[in-house]
Amino acid sequence: MPAPLHHSPIPARTQDSQHRPWPPTTQAQLTLLALLWALLWVLLWTPLSARAQIPVPVDPPPDMATARKMVYGGPVWQDRRVNDFFGGGSRVTVRATVTEVWRQRYKEQSTDQLMVVYQLTPGPREQFQCQACVPALGAALFAADERGRWQLRARGRLLMEGAPGAGAEDLQMVQLTDDQWALRSRRLDVSAGLETRSERLVVDPGVSPTRDAGPRELRVALNEGFKDKAGPLACGSGAAPQATGLSVLSPGTGPRVEVVLRFNEGPCPRPEPRIVRQRLVLRDGQFVPDDEAASAPQP
Repeated sequence: MPAPLHHSPIPARTQDSQHRPWPPTTQAQLTLLALLWALLWVLLWTPLSARAQIPVPVDPPPDMATARKMVYGGPVWQDRRVNDFFGGGSRVTVRATVTEVWRQRYKEQSTDQLMVVYQLTPGPREQFQCQACVPALGAALFAADERGRWQLRARGRLLMEGAPGAGAEDLQMVQLTDDQWALRSRRLDVSAGLETRSERLVVDPGVSPTRDAGPRELRVALNEGFKDKAGPLACGSGAAPQATGLSVLSPGTGPRVEVVLRFNEGPCPRPEPRIVRQRLVLRDGQFVPDDEAASAPQP
């Protein structure tokens, strides 16, 4: 019989062979590993941060028809306030024709903003141009969002009286502080030589309570002036010219302005010229007399 085959026993793996230690790591290898991690971090995050610094292009502002639809719903607006302003009463329904008369684009806190002003007339504007015909003024504030799209942020669909005869409005944006602007409106009305002048400021009251609260309401924060004062048109050269002025002062604890009124008192032919200066501060959405200015010593 053939001799049985004998297999050599396979030596069992020792404890040392199962857990062989890694070769020692050198300082050069550690440095190379750190550099690789740093390079990976740069490749992953640099494109994202670079994209975040690229300004988002802002869409063109809404055209006249689009903006008006966002504010009033269309070219005609019906509301109780229209009846109250034009004296329609409760039995007559007055529909106001809405006409854009002015717009200005500017930046507030690095955000593109657009202020648009409207005249409201009880019928077509071209048919409302008599001296005694007084239109209403409305305004709307648009702002570009983070995607560069224009949104309606605030509106005042009927704020105050406009220029007599639906004429050209004297409007401009004034910067109250580094991060706040206001719409300035100067109004002049002359009747039988008597002048009525006023300085008005319209402000955005601030952030809405919730995101879905809709557009805020613009507010007439300042309305100062004089009424029916005799000027050169009434008294000739014996009367001094009349005017109003407004300037923005150092903001301090709140936006401050100074209003100067130059008007005449007394009968023709030589009424007495007067000058009234008022310093006011914006508090809770309204300009009120500045207590600090009143208590300061006068020069």
